[in-house]
Amino acid sequence: MANRVSGPLRGGGIDVDELMPGPGAGAGQVSCAVYETVNDETDSIVDRVSRLWAVDADRRAAGQGGRSIAVLCRKRTRLEPIAEALRLEGIPVEVVGIGGLLATPEVRDLVATLRVVVQPRAGDALMRLLTGVRWRIGARDLEALGRWARVMVRQNRGESGQSPVPGELDEVSIVDALDQLPPADWFSPQGYARLRHLAGELAGLRRRAGQPLPDLVADVERTLRLDIEVASRPGRSPSTARSNLDRFADVCADFVGTGQVTLPAFLAYLEAAEKAERGLEAGDVDVDPDRVQLLTVHGAKGLEWDAVFVPGLVDGFFPASAGSPESAWLTDISQLPFPLRGDRDSLPVLNLARAHTQKDADLARESFRADCGQRDLTEERRLAYVALTRARSVLVCTGYRWGEGKQAVRPSGFLEEVRETCEDGAGTVLEWAKEPAEDAANPLLAEAVTHTWPYDPLAARRPAMEVGADLVRTALAELGVGNAAEMADESLQPSLFSVTEMLPTEDIAVADSWRQDVDVLLAERARRARRNDLVVTLPGELSVSRLVALRRDPAELARRLRRPMPYKPAPLARRGTAFHAWLERRFTADVLLDLDSMPGAADAGAEPDSELSALQTAFEASEWAMRTPHAVEVPFQMVIGGMVIRGRMDAVFKTADQGHAQTWQVVDWKTGRPPTGKDDAEAAAIQLAAYRLAWARLRHVPLERVSAAFHYVRANRTVRPADLLDSDGLAALIASVPLAEPSS
Repeated sequence: MANRVSGPLRGGGIDVDELMPGPGAGAGQVSCAVYETVNDETDSIVDRVSRLWAVDADRRAAGQGGRSIAVLCRKRTRLEPIAEALRLEGIPVEVVGIGGLLATPEVRDLVATLRVVVQPRAGDALMRLLTGVRWRIGARDLEALGRWARVMVRQNRGESGQSPVPGELDEVSIVDALDQLPPADWFSPQGYARLRHLAGELAGLRRRAGQPLPDLVADVERTLRLDIEVASRPGRSPSTARSNLDRFADVCADFVGTGQVTLPAFLAYLEAAEKAERGLEAGDVDVDPDRVQLLTVHGAKGLEWDAVFVPGLVDGFFPASAGSPESAWLTDISQLPFPLRGDRDSLPVLNLARAHTQKDADLARESFRADCGQRDLTEERRLAYVALTRARSVLVCTGYRWGEGKQAVRPSGFLEEVRETCEDGAGTVLEWAKEPAEDAANPLLAEAVTHTWPYDPLAARRPAMEVGADLVRTALAELGVGNAAEMADESLQPSLFSVTEMLPTEDIAVADSWRQDVDVLLAERARRARRNDLVVTLPGELSVSRLVALRRDPAELARRLRRPMPYKPAPLARRGTAFHAWLERRFTADVLLDLDSMPGAADAGAEPDSELSALQTAFEASEWAMRTPHAVEVPFQMVIGGMVIRGRMDAVFKTADQGHAQTWQVVDWKTGRPPTGKDDAEAAAIQLAAYRLAWARLRHVPLERVSAAFHYVRANRTVRPADLLDSDGLAALIASVPLAEPSS
């Protein structure tokens, strides 16, 4: 199948190898289809994915993992409708990339709240919250809120009356109106109670907006109860259900690490990520069998899934260009002129050197445009080749006749080639809708699209949920817990409101802030009481520094994995790095340093920068000054207990035992103070145990022929711990940590 699509590339002189089945590769399943409408295509994908997911349900329940599934689209606009349809079927999905992360419901709510907190004119963001599943404010109450905003404009101007003035909401938005609500008779009883509660939450967040950015994001998450919402999703473990929230926390921590620490700057960054994701690094993509992954074909390069769906194979979408003439940089100011690009030798050339007349120039331009069109089509064919080669065993390619426009679309040439190959015996043609008549109308436009609003998140489950809620209220009333009359009142939503609603308006914000502070303090006390209960996803690899932290305080390491925070700039650590760099130059070893495993990373308690010369003098007086290391700054990666451990050894010296056999000693230079307690010393020794094992594996020598030591430079003291852990001991250490198993 892929060879058929890539054939024209080879025919055009492009180096694309013809693929052959690998050893032991079984027969795959290839199918294609053209449906009448894009909605039919979505329904078909959801149906087939659901069946694949159901077949592997028993394997997932047994912890064995199911088949990995991906949906690959040419453009991101097609991803979200498919993702939403899969969510409605209860299938966990991941829209890969920062742009996809921002499209997930929980992250959208979080970002909308951040905008409302800091942007007085963020009326669109507030509307998302007001009409969302939590508050569900109705149309009449929304109209009343907008009417109150107009009244506030006139009050500010000293005017009277309530007729609208064009553009006046630019001065006072519904965000301002929510902060200063009118009397209760403006709204329905339920609407007023909900608006007051939301206003109190936002006021509390604004008072706490001065905290560090990652803390503020976590505060918003708790205030919106997003952690509870995602944890309650069926079919997901608590650690995987909150994966989108954790990914957003990672994005926030990475942003703060760049030196930008303000909320407005972070929101501007997120806006840029959503509008122009191609200009941002979306991060590595890991194949995850515990959810259906949706991503663009560009983002799928180098990856492979058991089953792959490639929808939208129609002209104008995939390929985005049908090979028609394209002006490229001549008319598109966002493109760099081809002569200025590094790959200019492979790009079409606008040759005006022989253009002596306007007609010659026009012909040269048209030739250039035609060459650009063919180049674009070639690039689209490359992408199609990438999409078709991502599947390990199941490949489904589909298109449709009617999209969202008035004109019908044609299946792309790529899909036609897949169909021909299937008809030749390589696969199955599931369905092929007939080409519509020239005067046919789009059936999607003829259908009236209806939605229930405000949206009911319980939908068909509401009757059963209400019966369950009534049983709970009755049981609480029998136990004498709470106010039975209030709990029986359906207008009061216990999950949304608190007793602060009984207070005067001016006291709600103060009482709510007290409640928030108490909630945070109680939660913190509970977390400290059960430090080992925190569950996070174990990363695929650990640095030696993290391995030491794992021994010293596994709960703290788990918290850092759950909520990454940038480290505070430390002049002491920089001085430790400067000493190691000086020592490396002294030993005349020019080795590039990996910033993530820089020497001195584990030098807790390092001396001030002014002590650098003193450290150099102290080293020159040590036993190591006159010795020449066999190797310095030796990077390594090794697998221990299924975990990749990476690091860098400071220096390795040749030694000899009493029988004159070749032995080795790994030395780690420490610019800080020696540990004072037994626990700290044992934790530090983990670093040497890892280095010792790594060198033994690198040199293929028995572990007993490698020793390891710390040399504390300032104190001129060399410490050689006894009974360093071996491979089994380090594996047992990793296995003992209360962390969740990786999800992929």
